[in-house]
Amino acid sequence: MFEPYHNFTNCKKLRKLIRNLQENNNISPSLLEDYKRYHFAVFHKLKSTQHYTDKLASVLSNPTLALASESDFFPNVNRNLDGFFHCGGGTLDILAREILTYFGISLSQNVYFDTARTKLNQQRPNDSIISHLQEPSWKEKFSTYRNACTHELLILGHYSINVDEHGGVQTKTIILPLPDDPRSVPSQRTYRNHPDALVYCKKTLKRLLSLINVIYGDLADKITTKNSMPL
Repeated sequence: MFEPYHNFTNCKKLRKLIRNLQENNNISPSLLEDYKRYHFAVFHKLKSTQHYTDKLASVLSNPTLALASESDFFPNVNRNLDGFFHCGGGTLDILAREILTYFGISLSQNVYFDTARTKLNQQRPNDSIISHLQEPSWKEKFSTYRNACTHELLILGHYSINVDEHGGVQTKTIILPLPDDPRSVPSQRTYRNHPDALVYCKKTLKRLLSLINVIYGDLADKITTKNSMPL
């Protein structure tokens, strides 16, 4: 489904269980409507996150072509990075809506990833899913990048060329780093923590898929046990 990033098997399991509930009239019509609204939006956002990762890889795969017009290069890579952060962050926020509707918890106007943990702590404080909703260690930096490129400025503005030689044949690779602090003055930025933006995007996508797969697995177990929804 998302190879080679992650097998994402619990997504298929969750969908099958909800289809069975629908066939047996064990899910309320309103919850079924919310499932269709949010679950497939999560899946779309994940695919879009993958799309922008692949597009960034494609741009960087041909240094000669990519740098033929440097005035187009940075808008191009920033466009794909904007898409990556926008869709990746949106995935988690929509996931929070999906989770809360499964528990029959009403949604406020503004729902973000941490909203699911907050509301479940209030209404289901001992539920096992709460442990999976703690913000992962990588999310703080991800959110900093996302907010900066969404609301403030372009976060890419520096690159280097790596040259490898094997058997007399030179191979050039574009190295595009992410700034340690995207809000710093561009001329004073440092690039120690994430020296390769493409590596960062691929790794973060894997982490995103892994997190959601774990959450879907927990939800699937609860549905199997109760055999009805809301949970």
